[in-house]
Amino acid sequence: MAVLIQSEKTVVEPKVVLQSFSLKRHTLDLYVSPEALFVPNAVSRLFAKIVRIEPDDVVFDIGTGTGVLAVWAAHEPSSVVYAVDPVREHALLARRNARLNGVGDKLRSFQGSLYEPLSADLRADVIIGDVSGIADGPGRALGWYASDVPTGGGDGTEVITDLLRQTHARLRPGGRLYFPVAVGLSDDEKIMSVARERFGRLEQKVDVWFPFTDEEYDLVACCLPSAFLSKLCKRGSRMAWNGHIYEATNPRAA
Repeated sequence: MAVLIQSEKTVVEPKVVLQSFSLKRHTLDLYVSPEALFVPNAVSRLFAKIVRIEPDDVVFDIGTGTGVLAVWAAHEPSSVVYAVDPVREHALLARRNARLNGVGDKLRSFQGSLYEPLSADLRADVIIGDVSGIADGPGRALGWYASDVPTGGGDGTEVITDLLRQTHARLRPGGRLYFPVAVGLSDDEKIMSVARERFGRLEQKVDVWFPFTDEEYDLVACCLPSAFLSKLCKRGSRMAWNGHIYEATNPRAA
């Protein structure tokens, strides 16, 4: 989350820039607002590498931000993509980015929490759940979340566990959910406990380490509980946190 996938930037209006992002098989030009909103990052790129979209799949991108993964999914052989984000400015930019990339007729953007703005009978083959999964303290201290963008709460689990608990009613038979876990920056054990309770099968697709600068680690060390801090590890000469992405299938109700 600290590493941007970036190339040329063009300022198009105050706080909004046009930036190019490369994700699996596609290069996207997107309007983003680095000073105020979520900007696609290394985790976005990892999702694009491992998310499997088959011909005519219905895709939900929950926590779409400014629409990077939704626009990417619309360029894949999906039939329709529903993009949802709680931040109004995100939802508006996602809609604008869909038009910019020629997928405005395939991508539908909504403002709201998780599945709330979607029709209750709507089901997906693929759900991308790149939602807030960083505890409030490090997320704010590191500047990864602007003040208007929600974090994962005090322990980083609030949004992801709600997503996991609600998804059984939103997947078609054979459907799959993709979700992240930030080991060391959230209560990963709580997240995985809920995931095992709500899904019959979990497959870890990504296991990577993200290094801190010395300054970033000092900021994090001041606001993390000891149980989280003990899971940060030294990788080479720098401390780092461990990022996982899972594919979850065979959902079940409580």
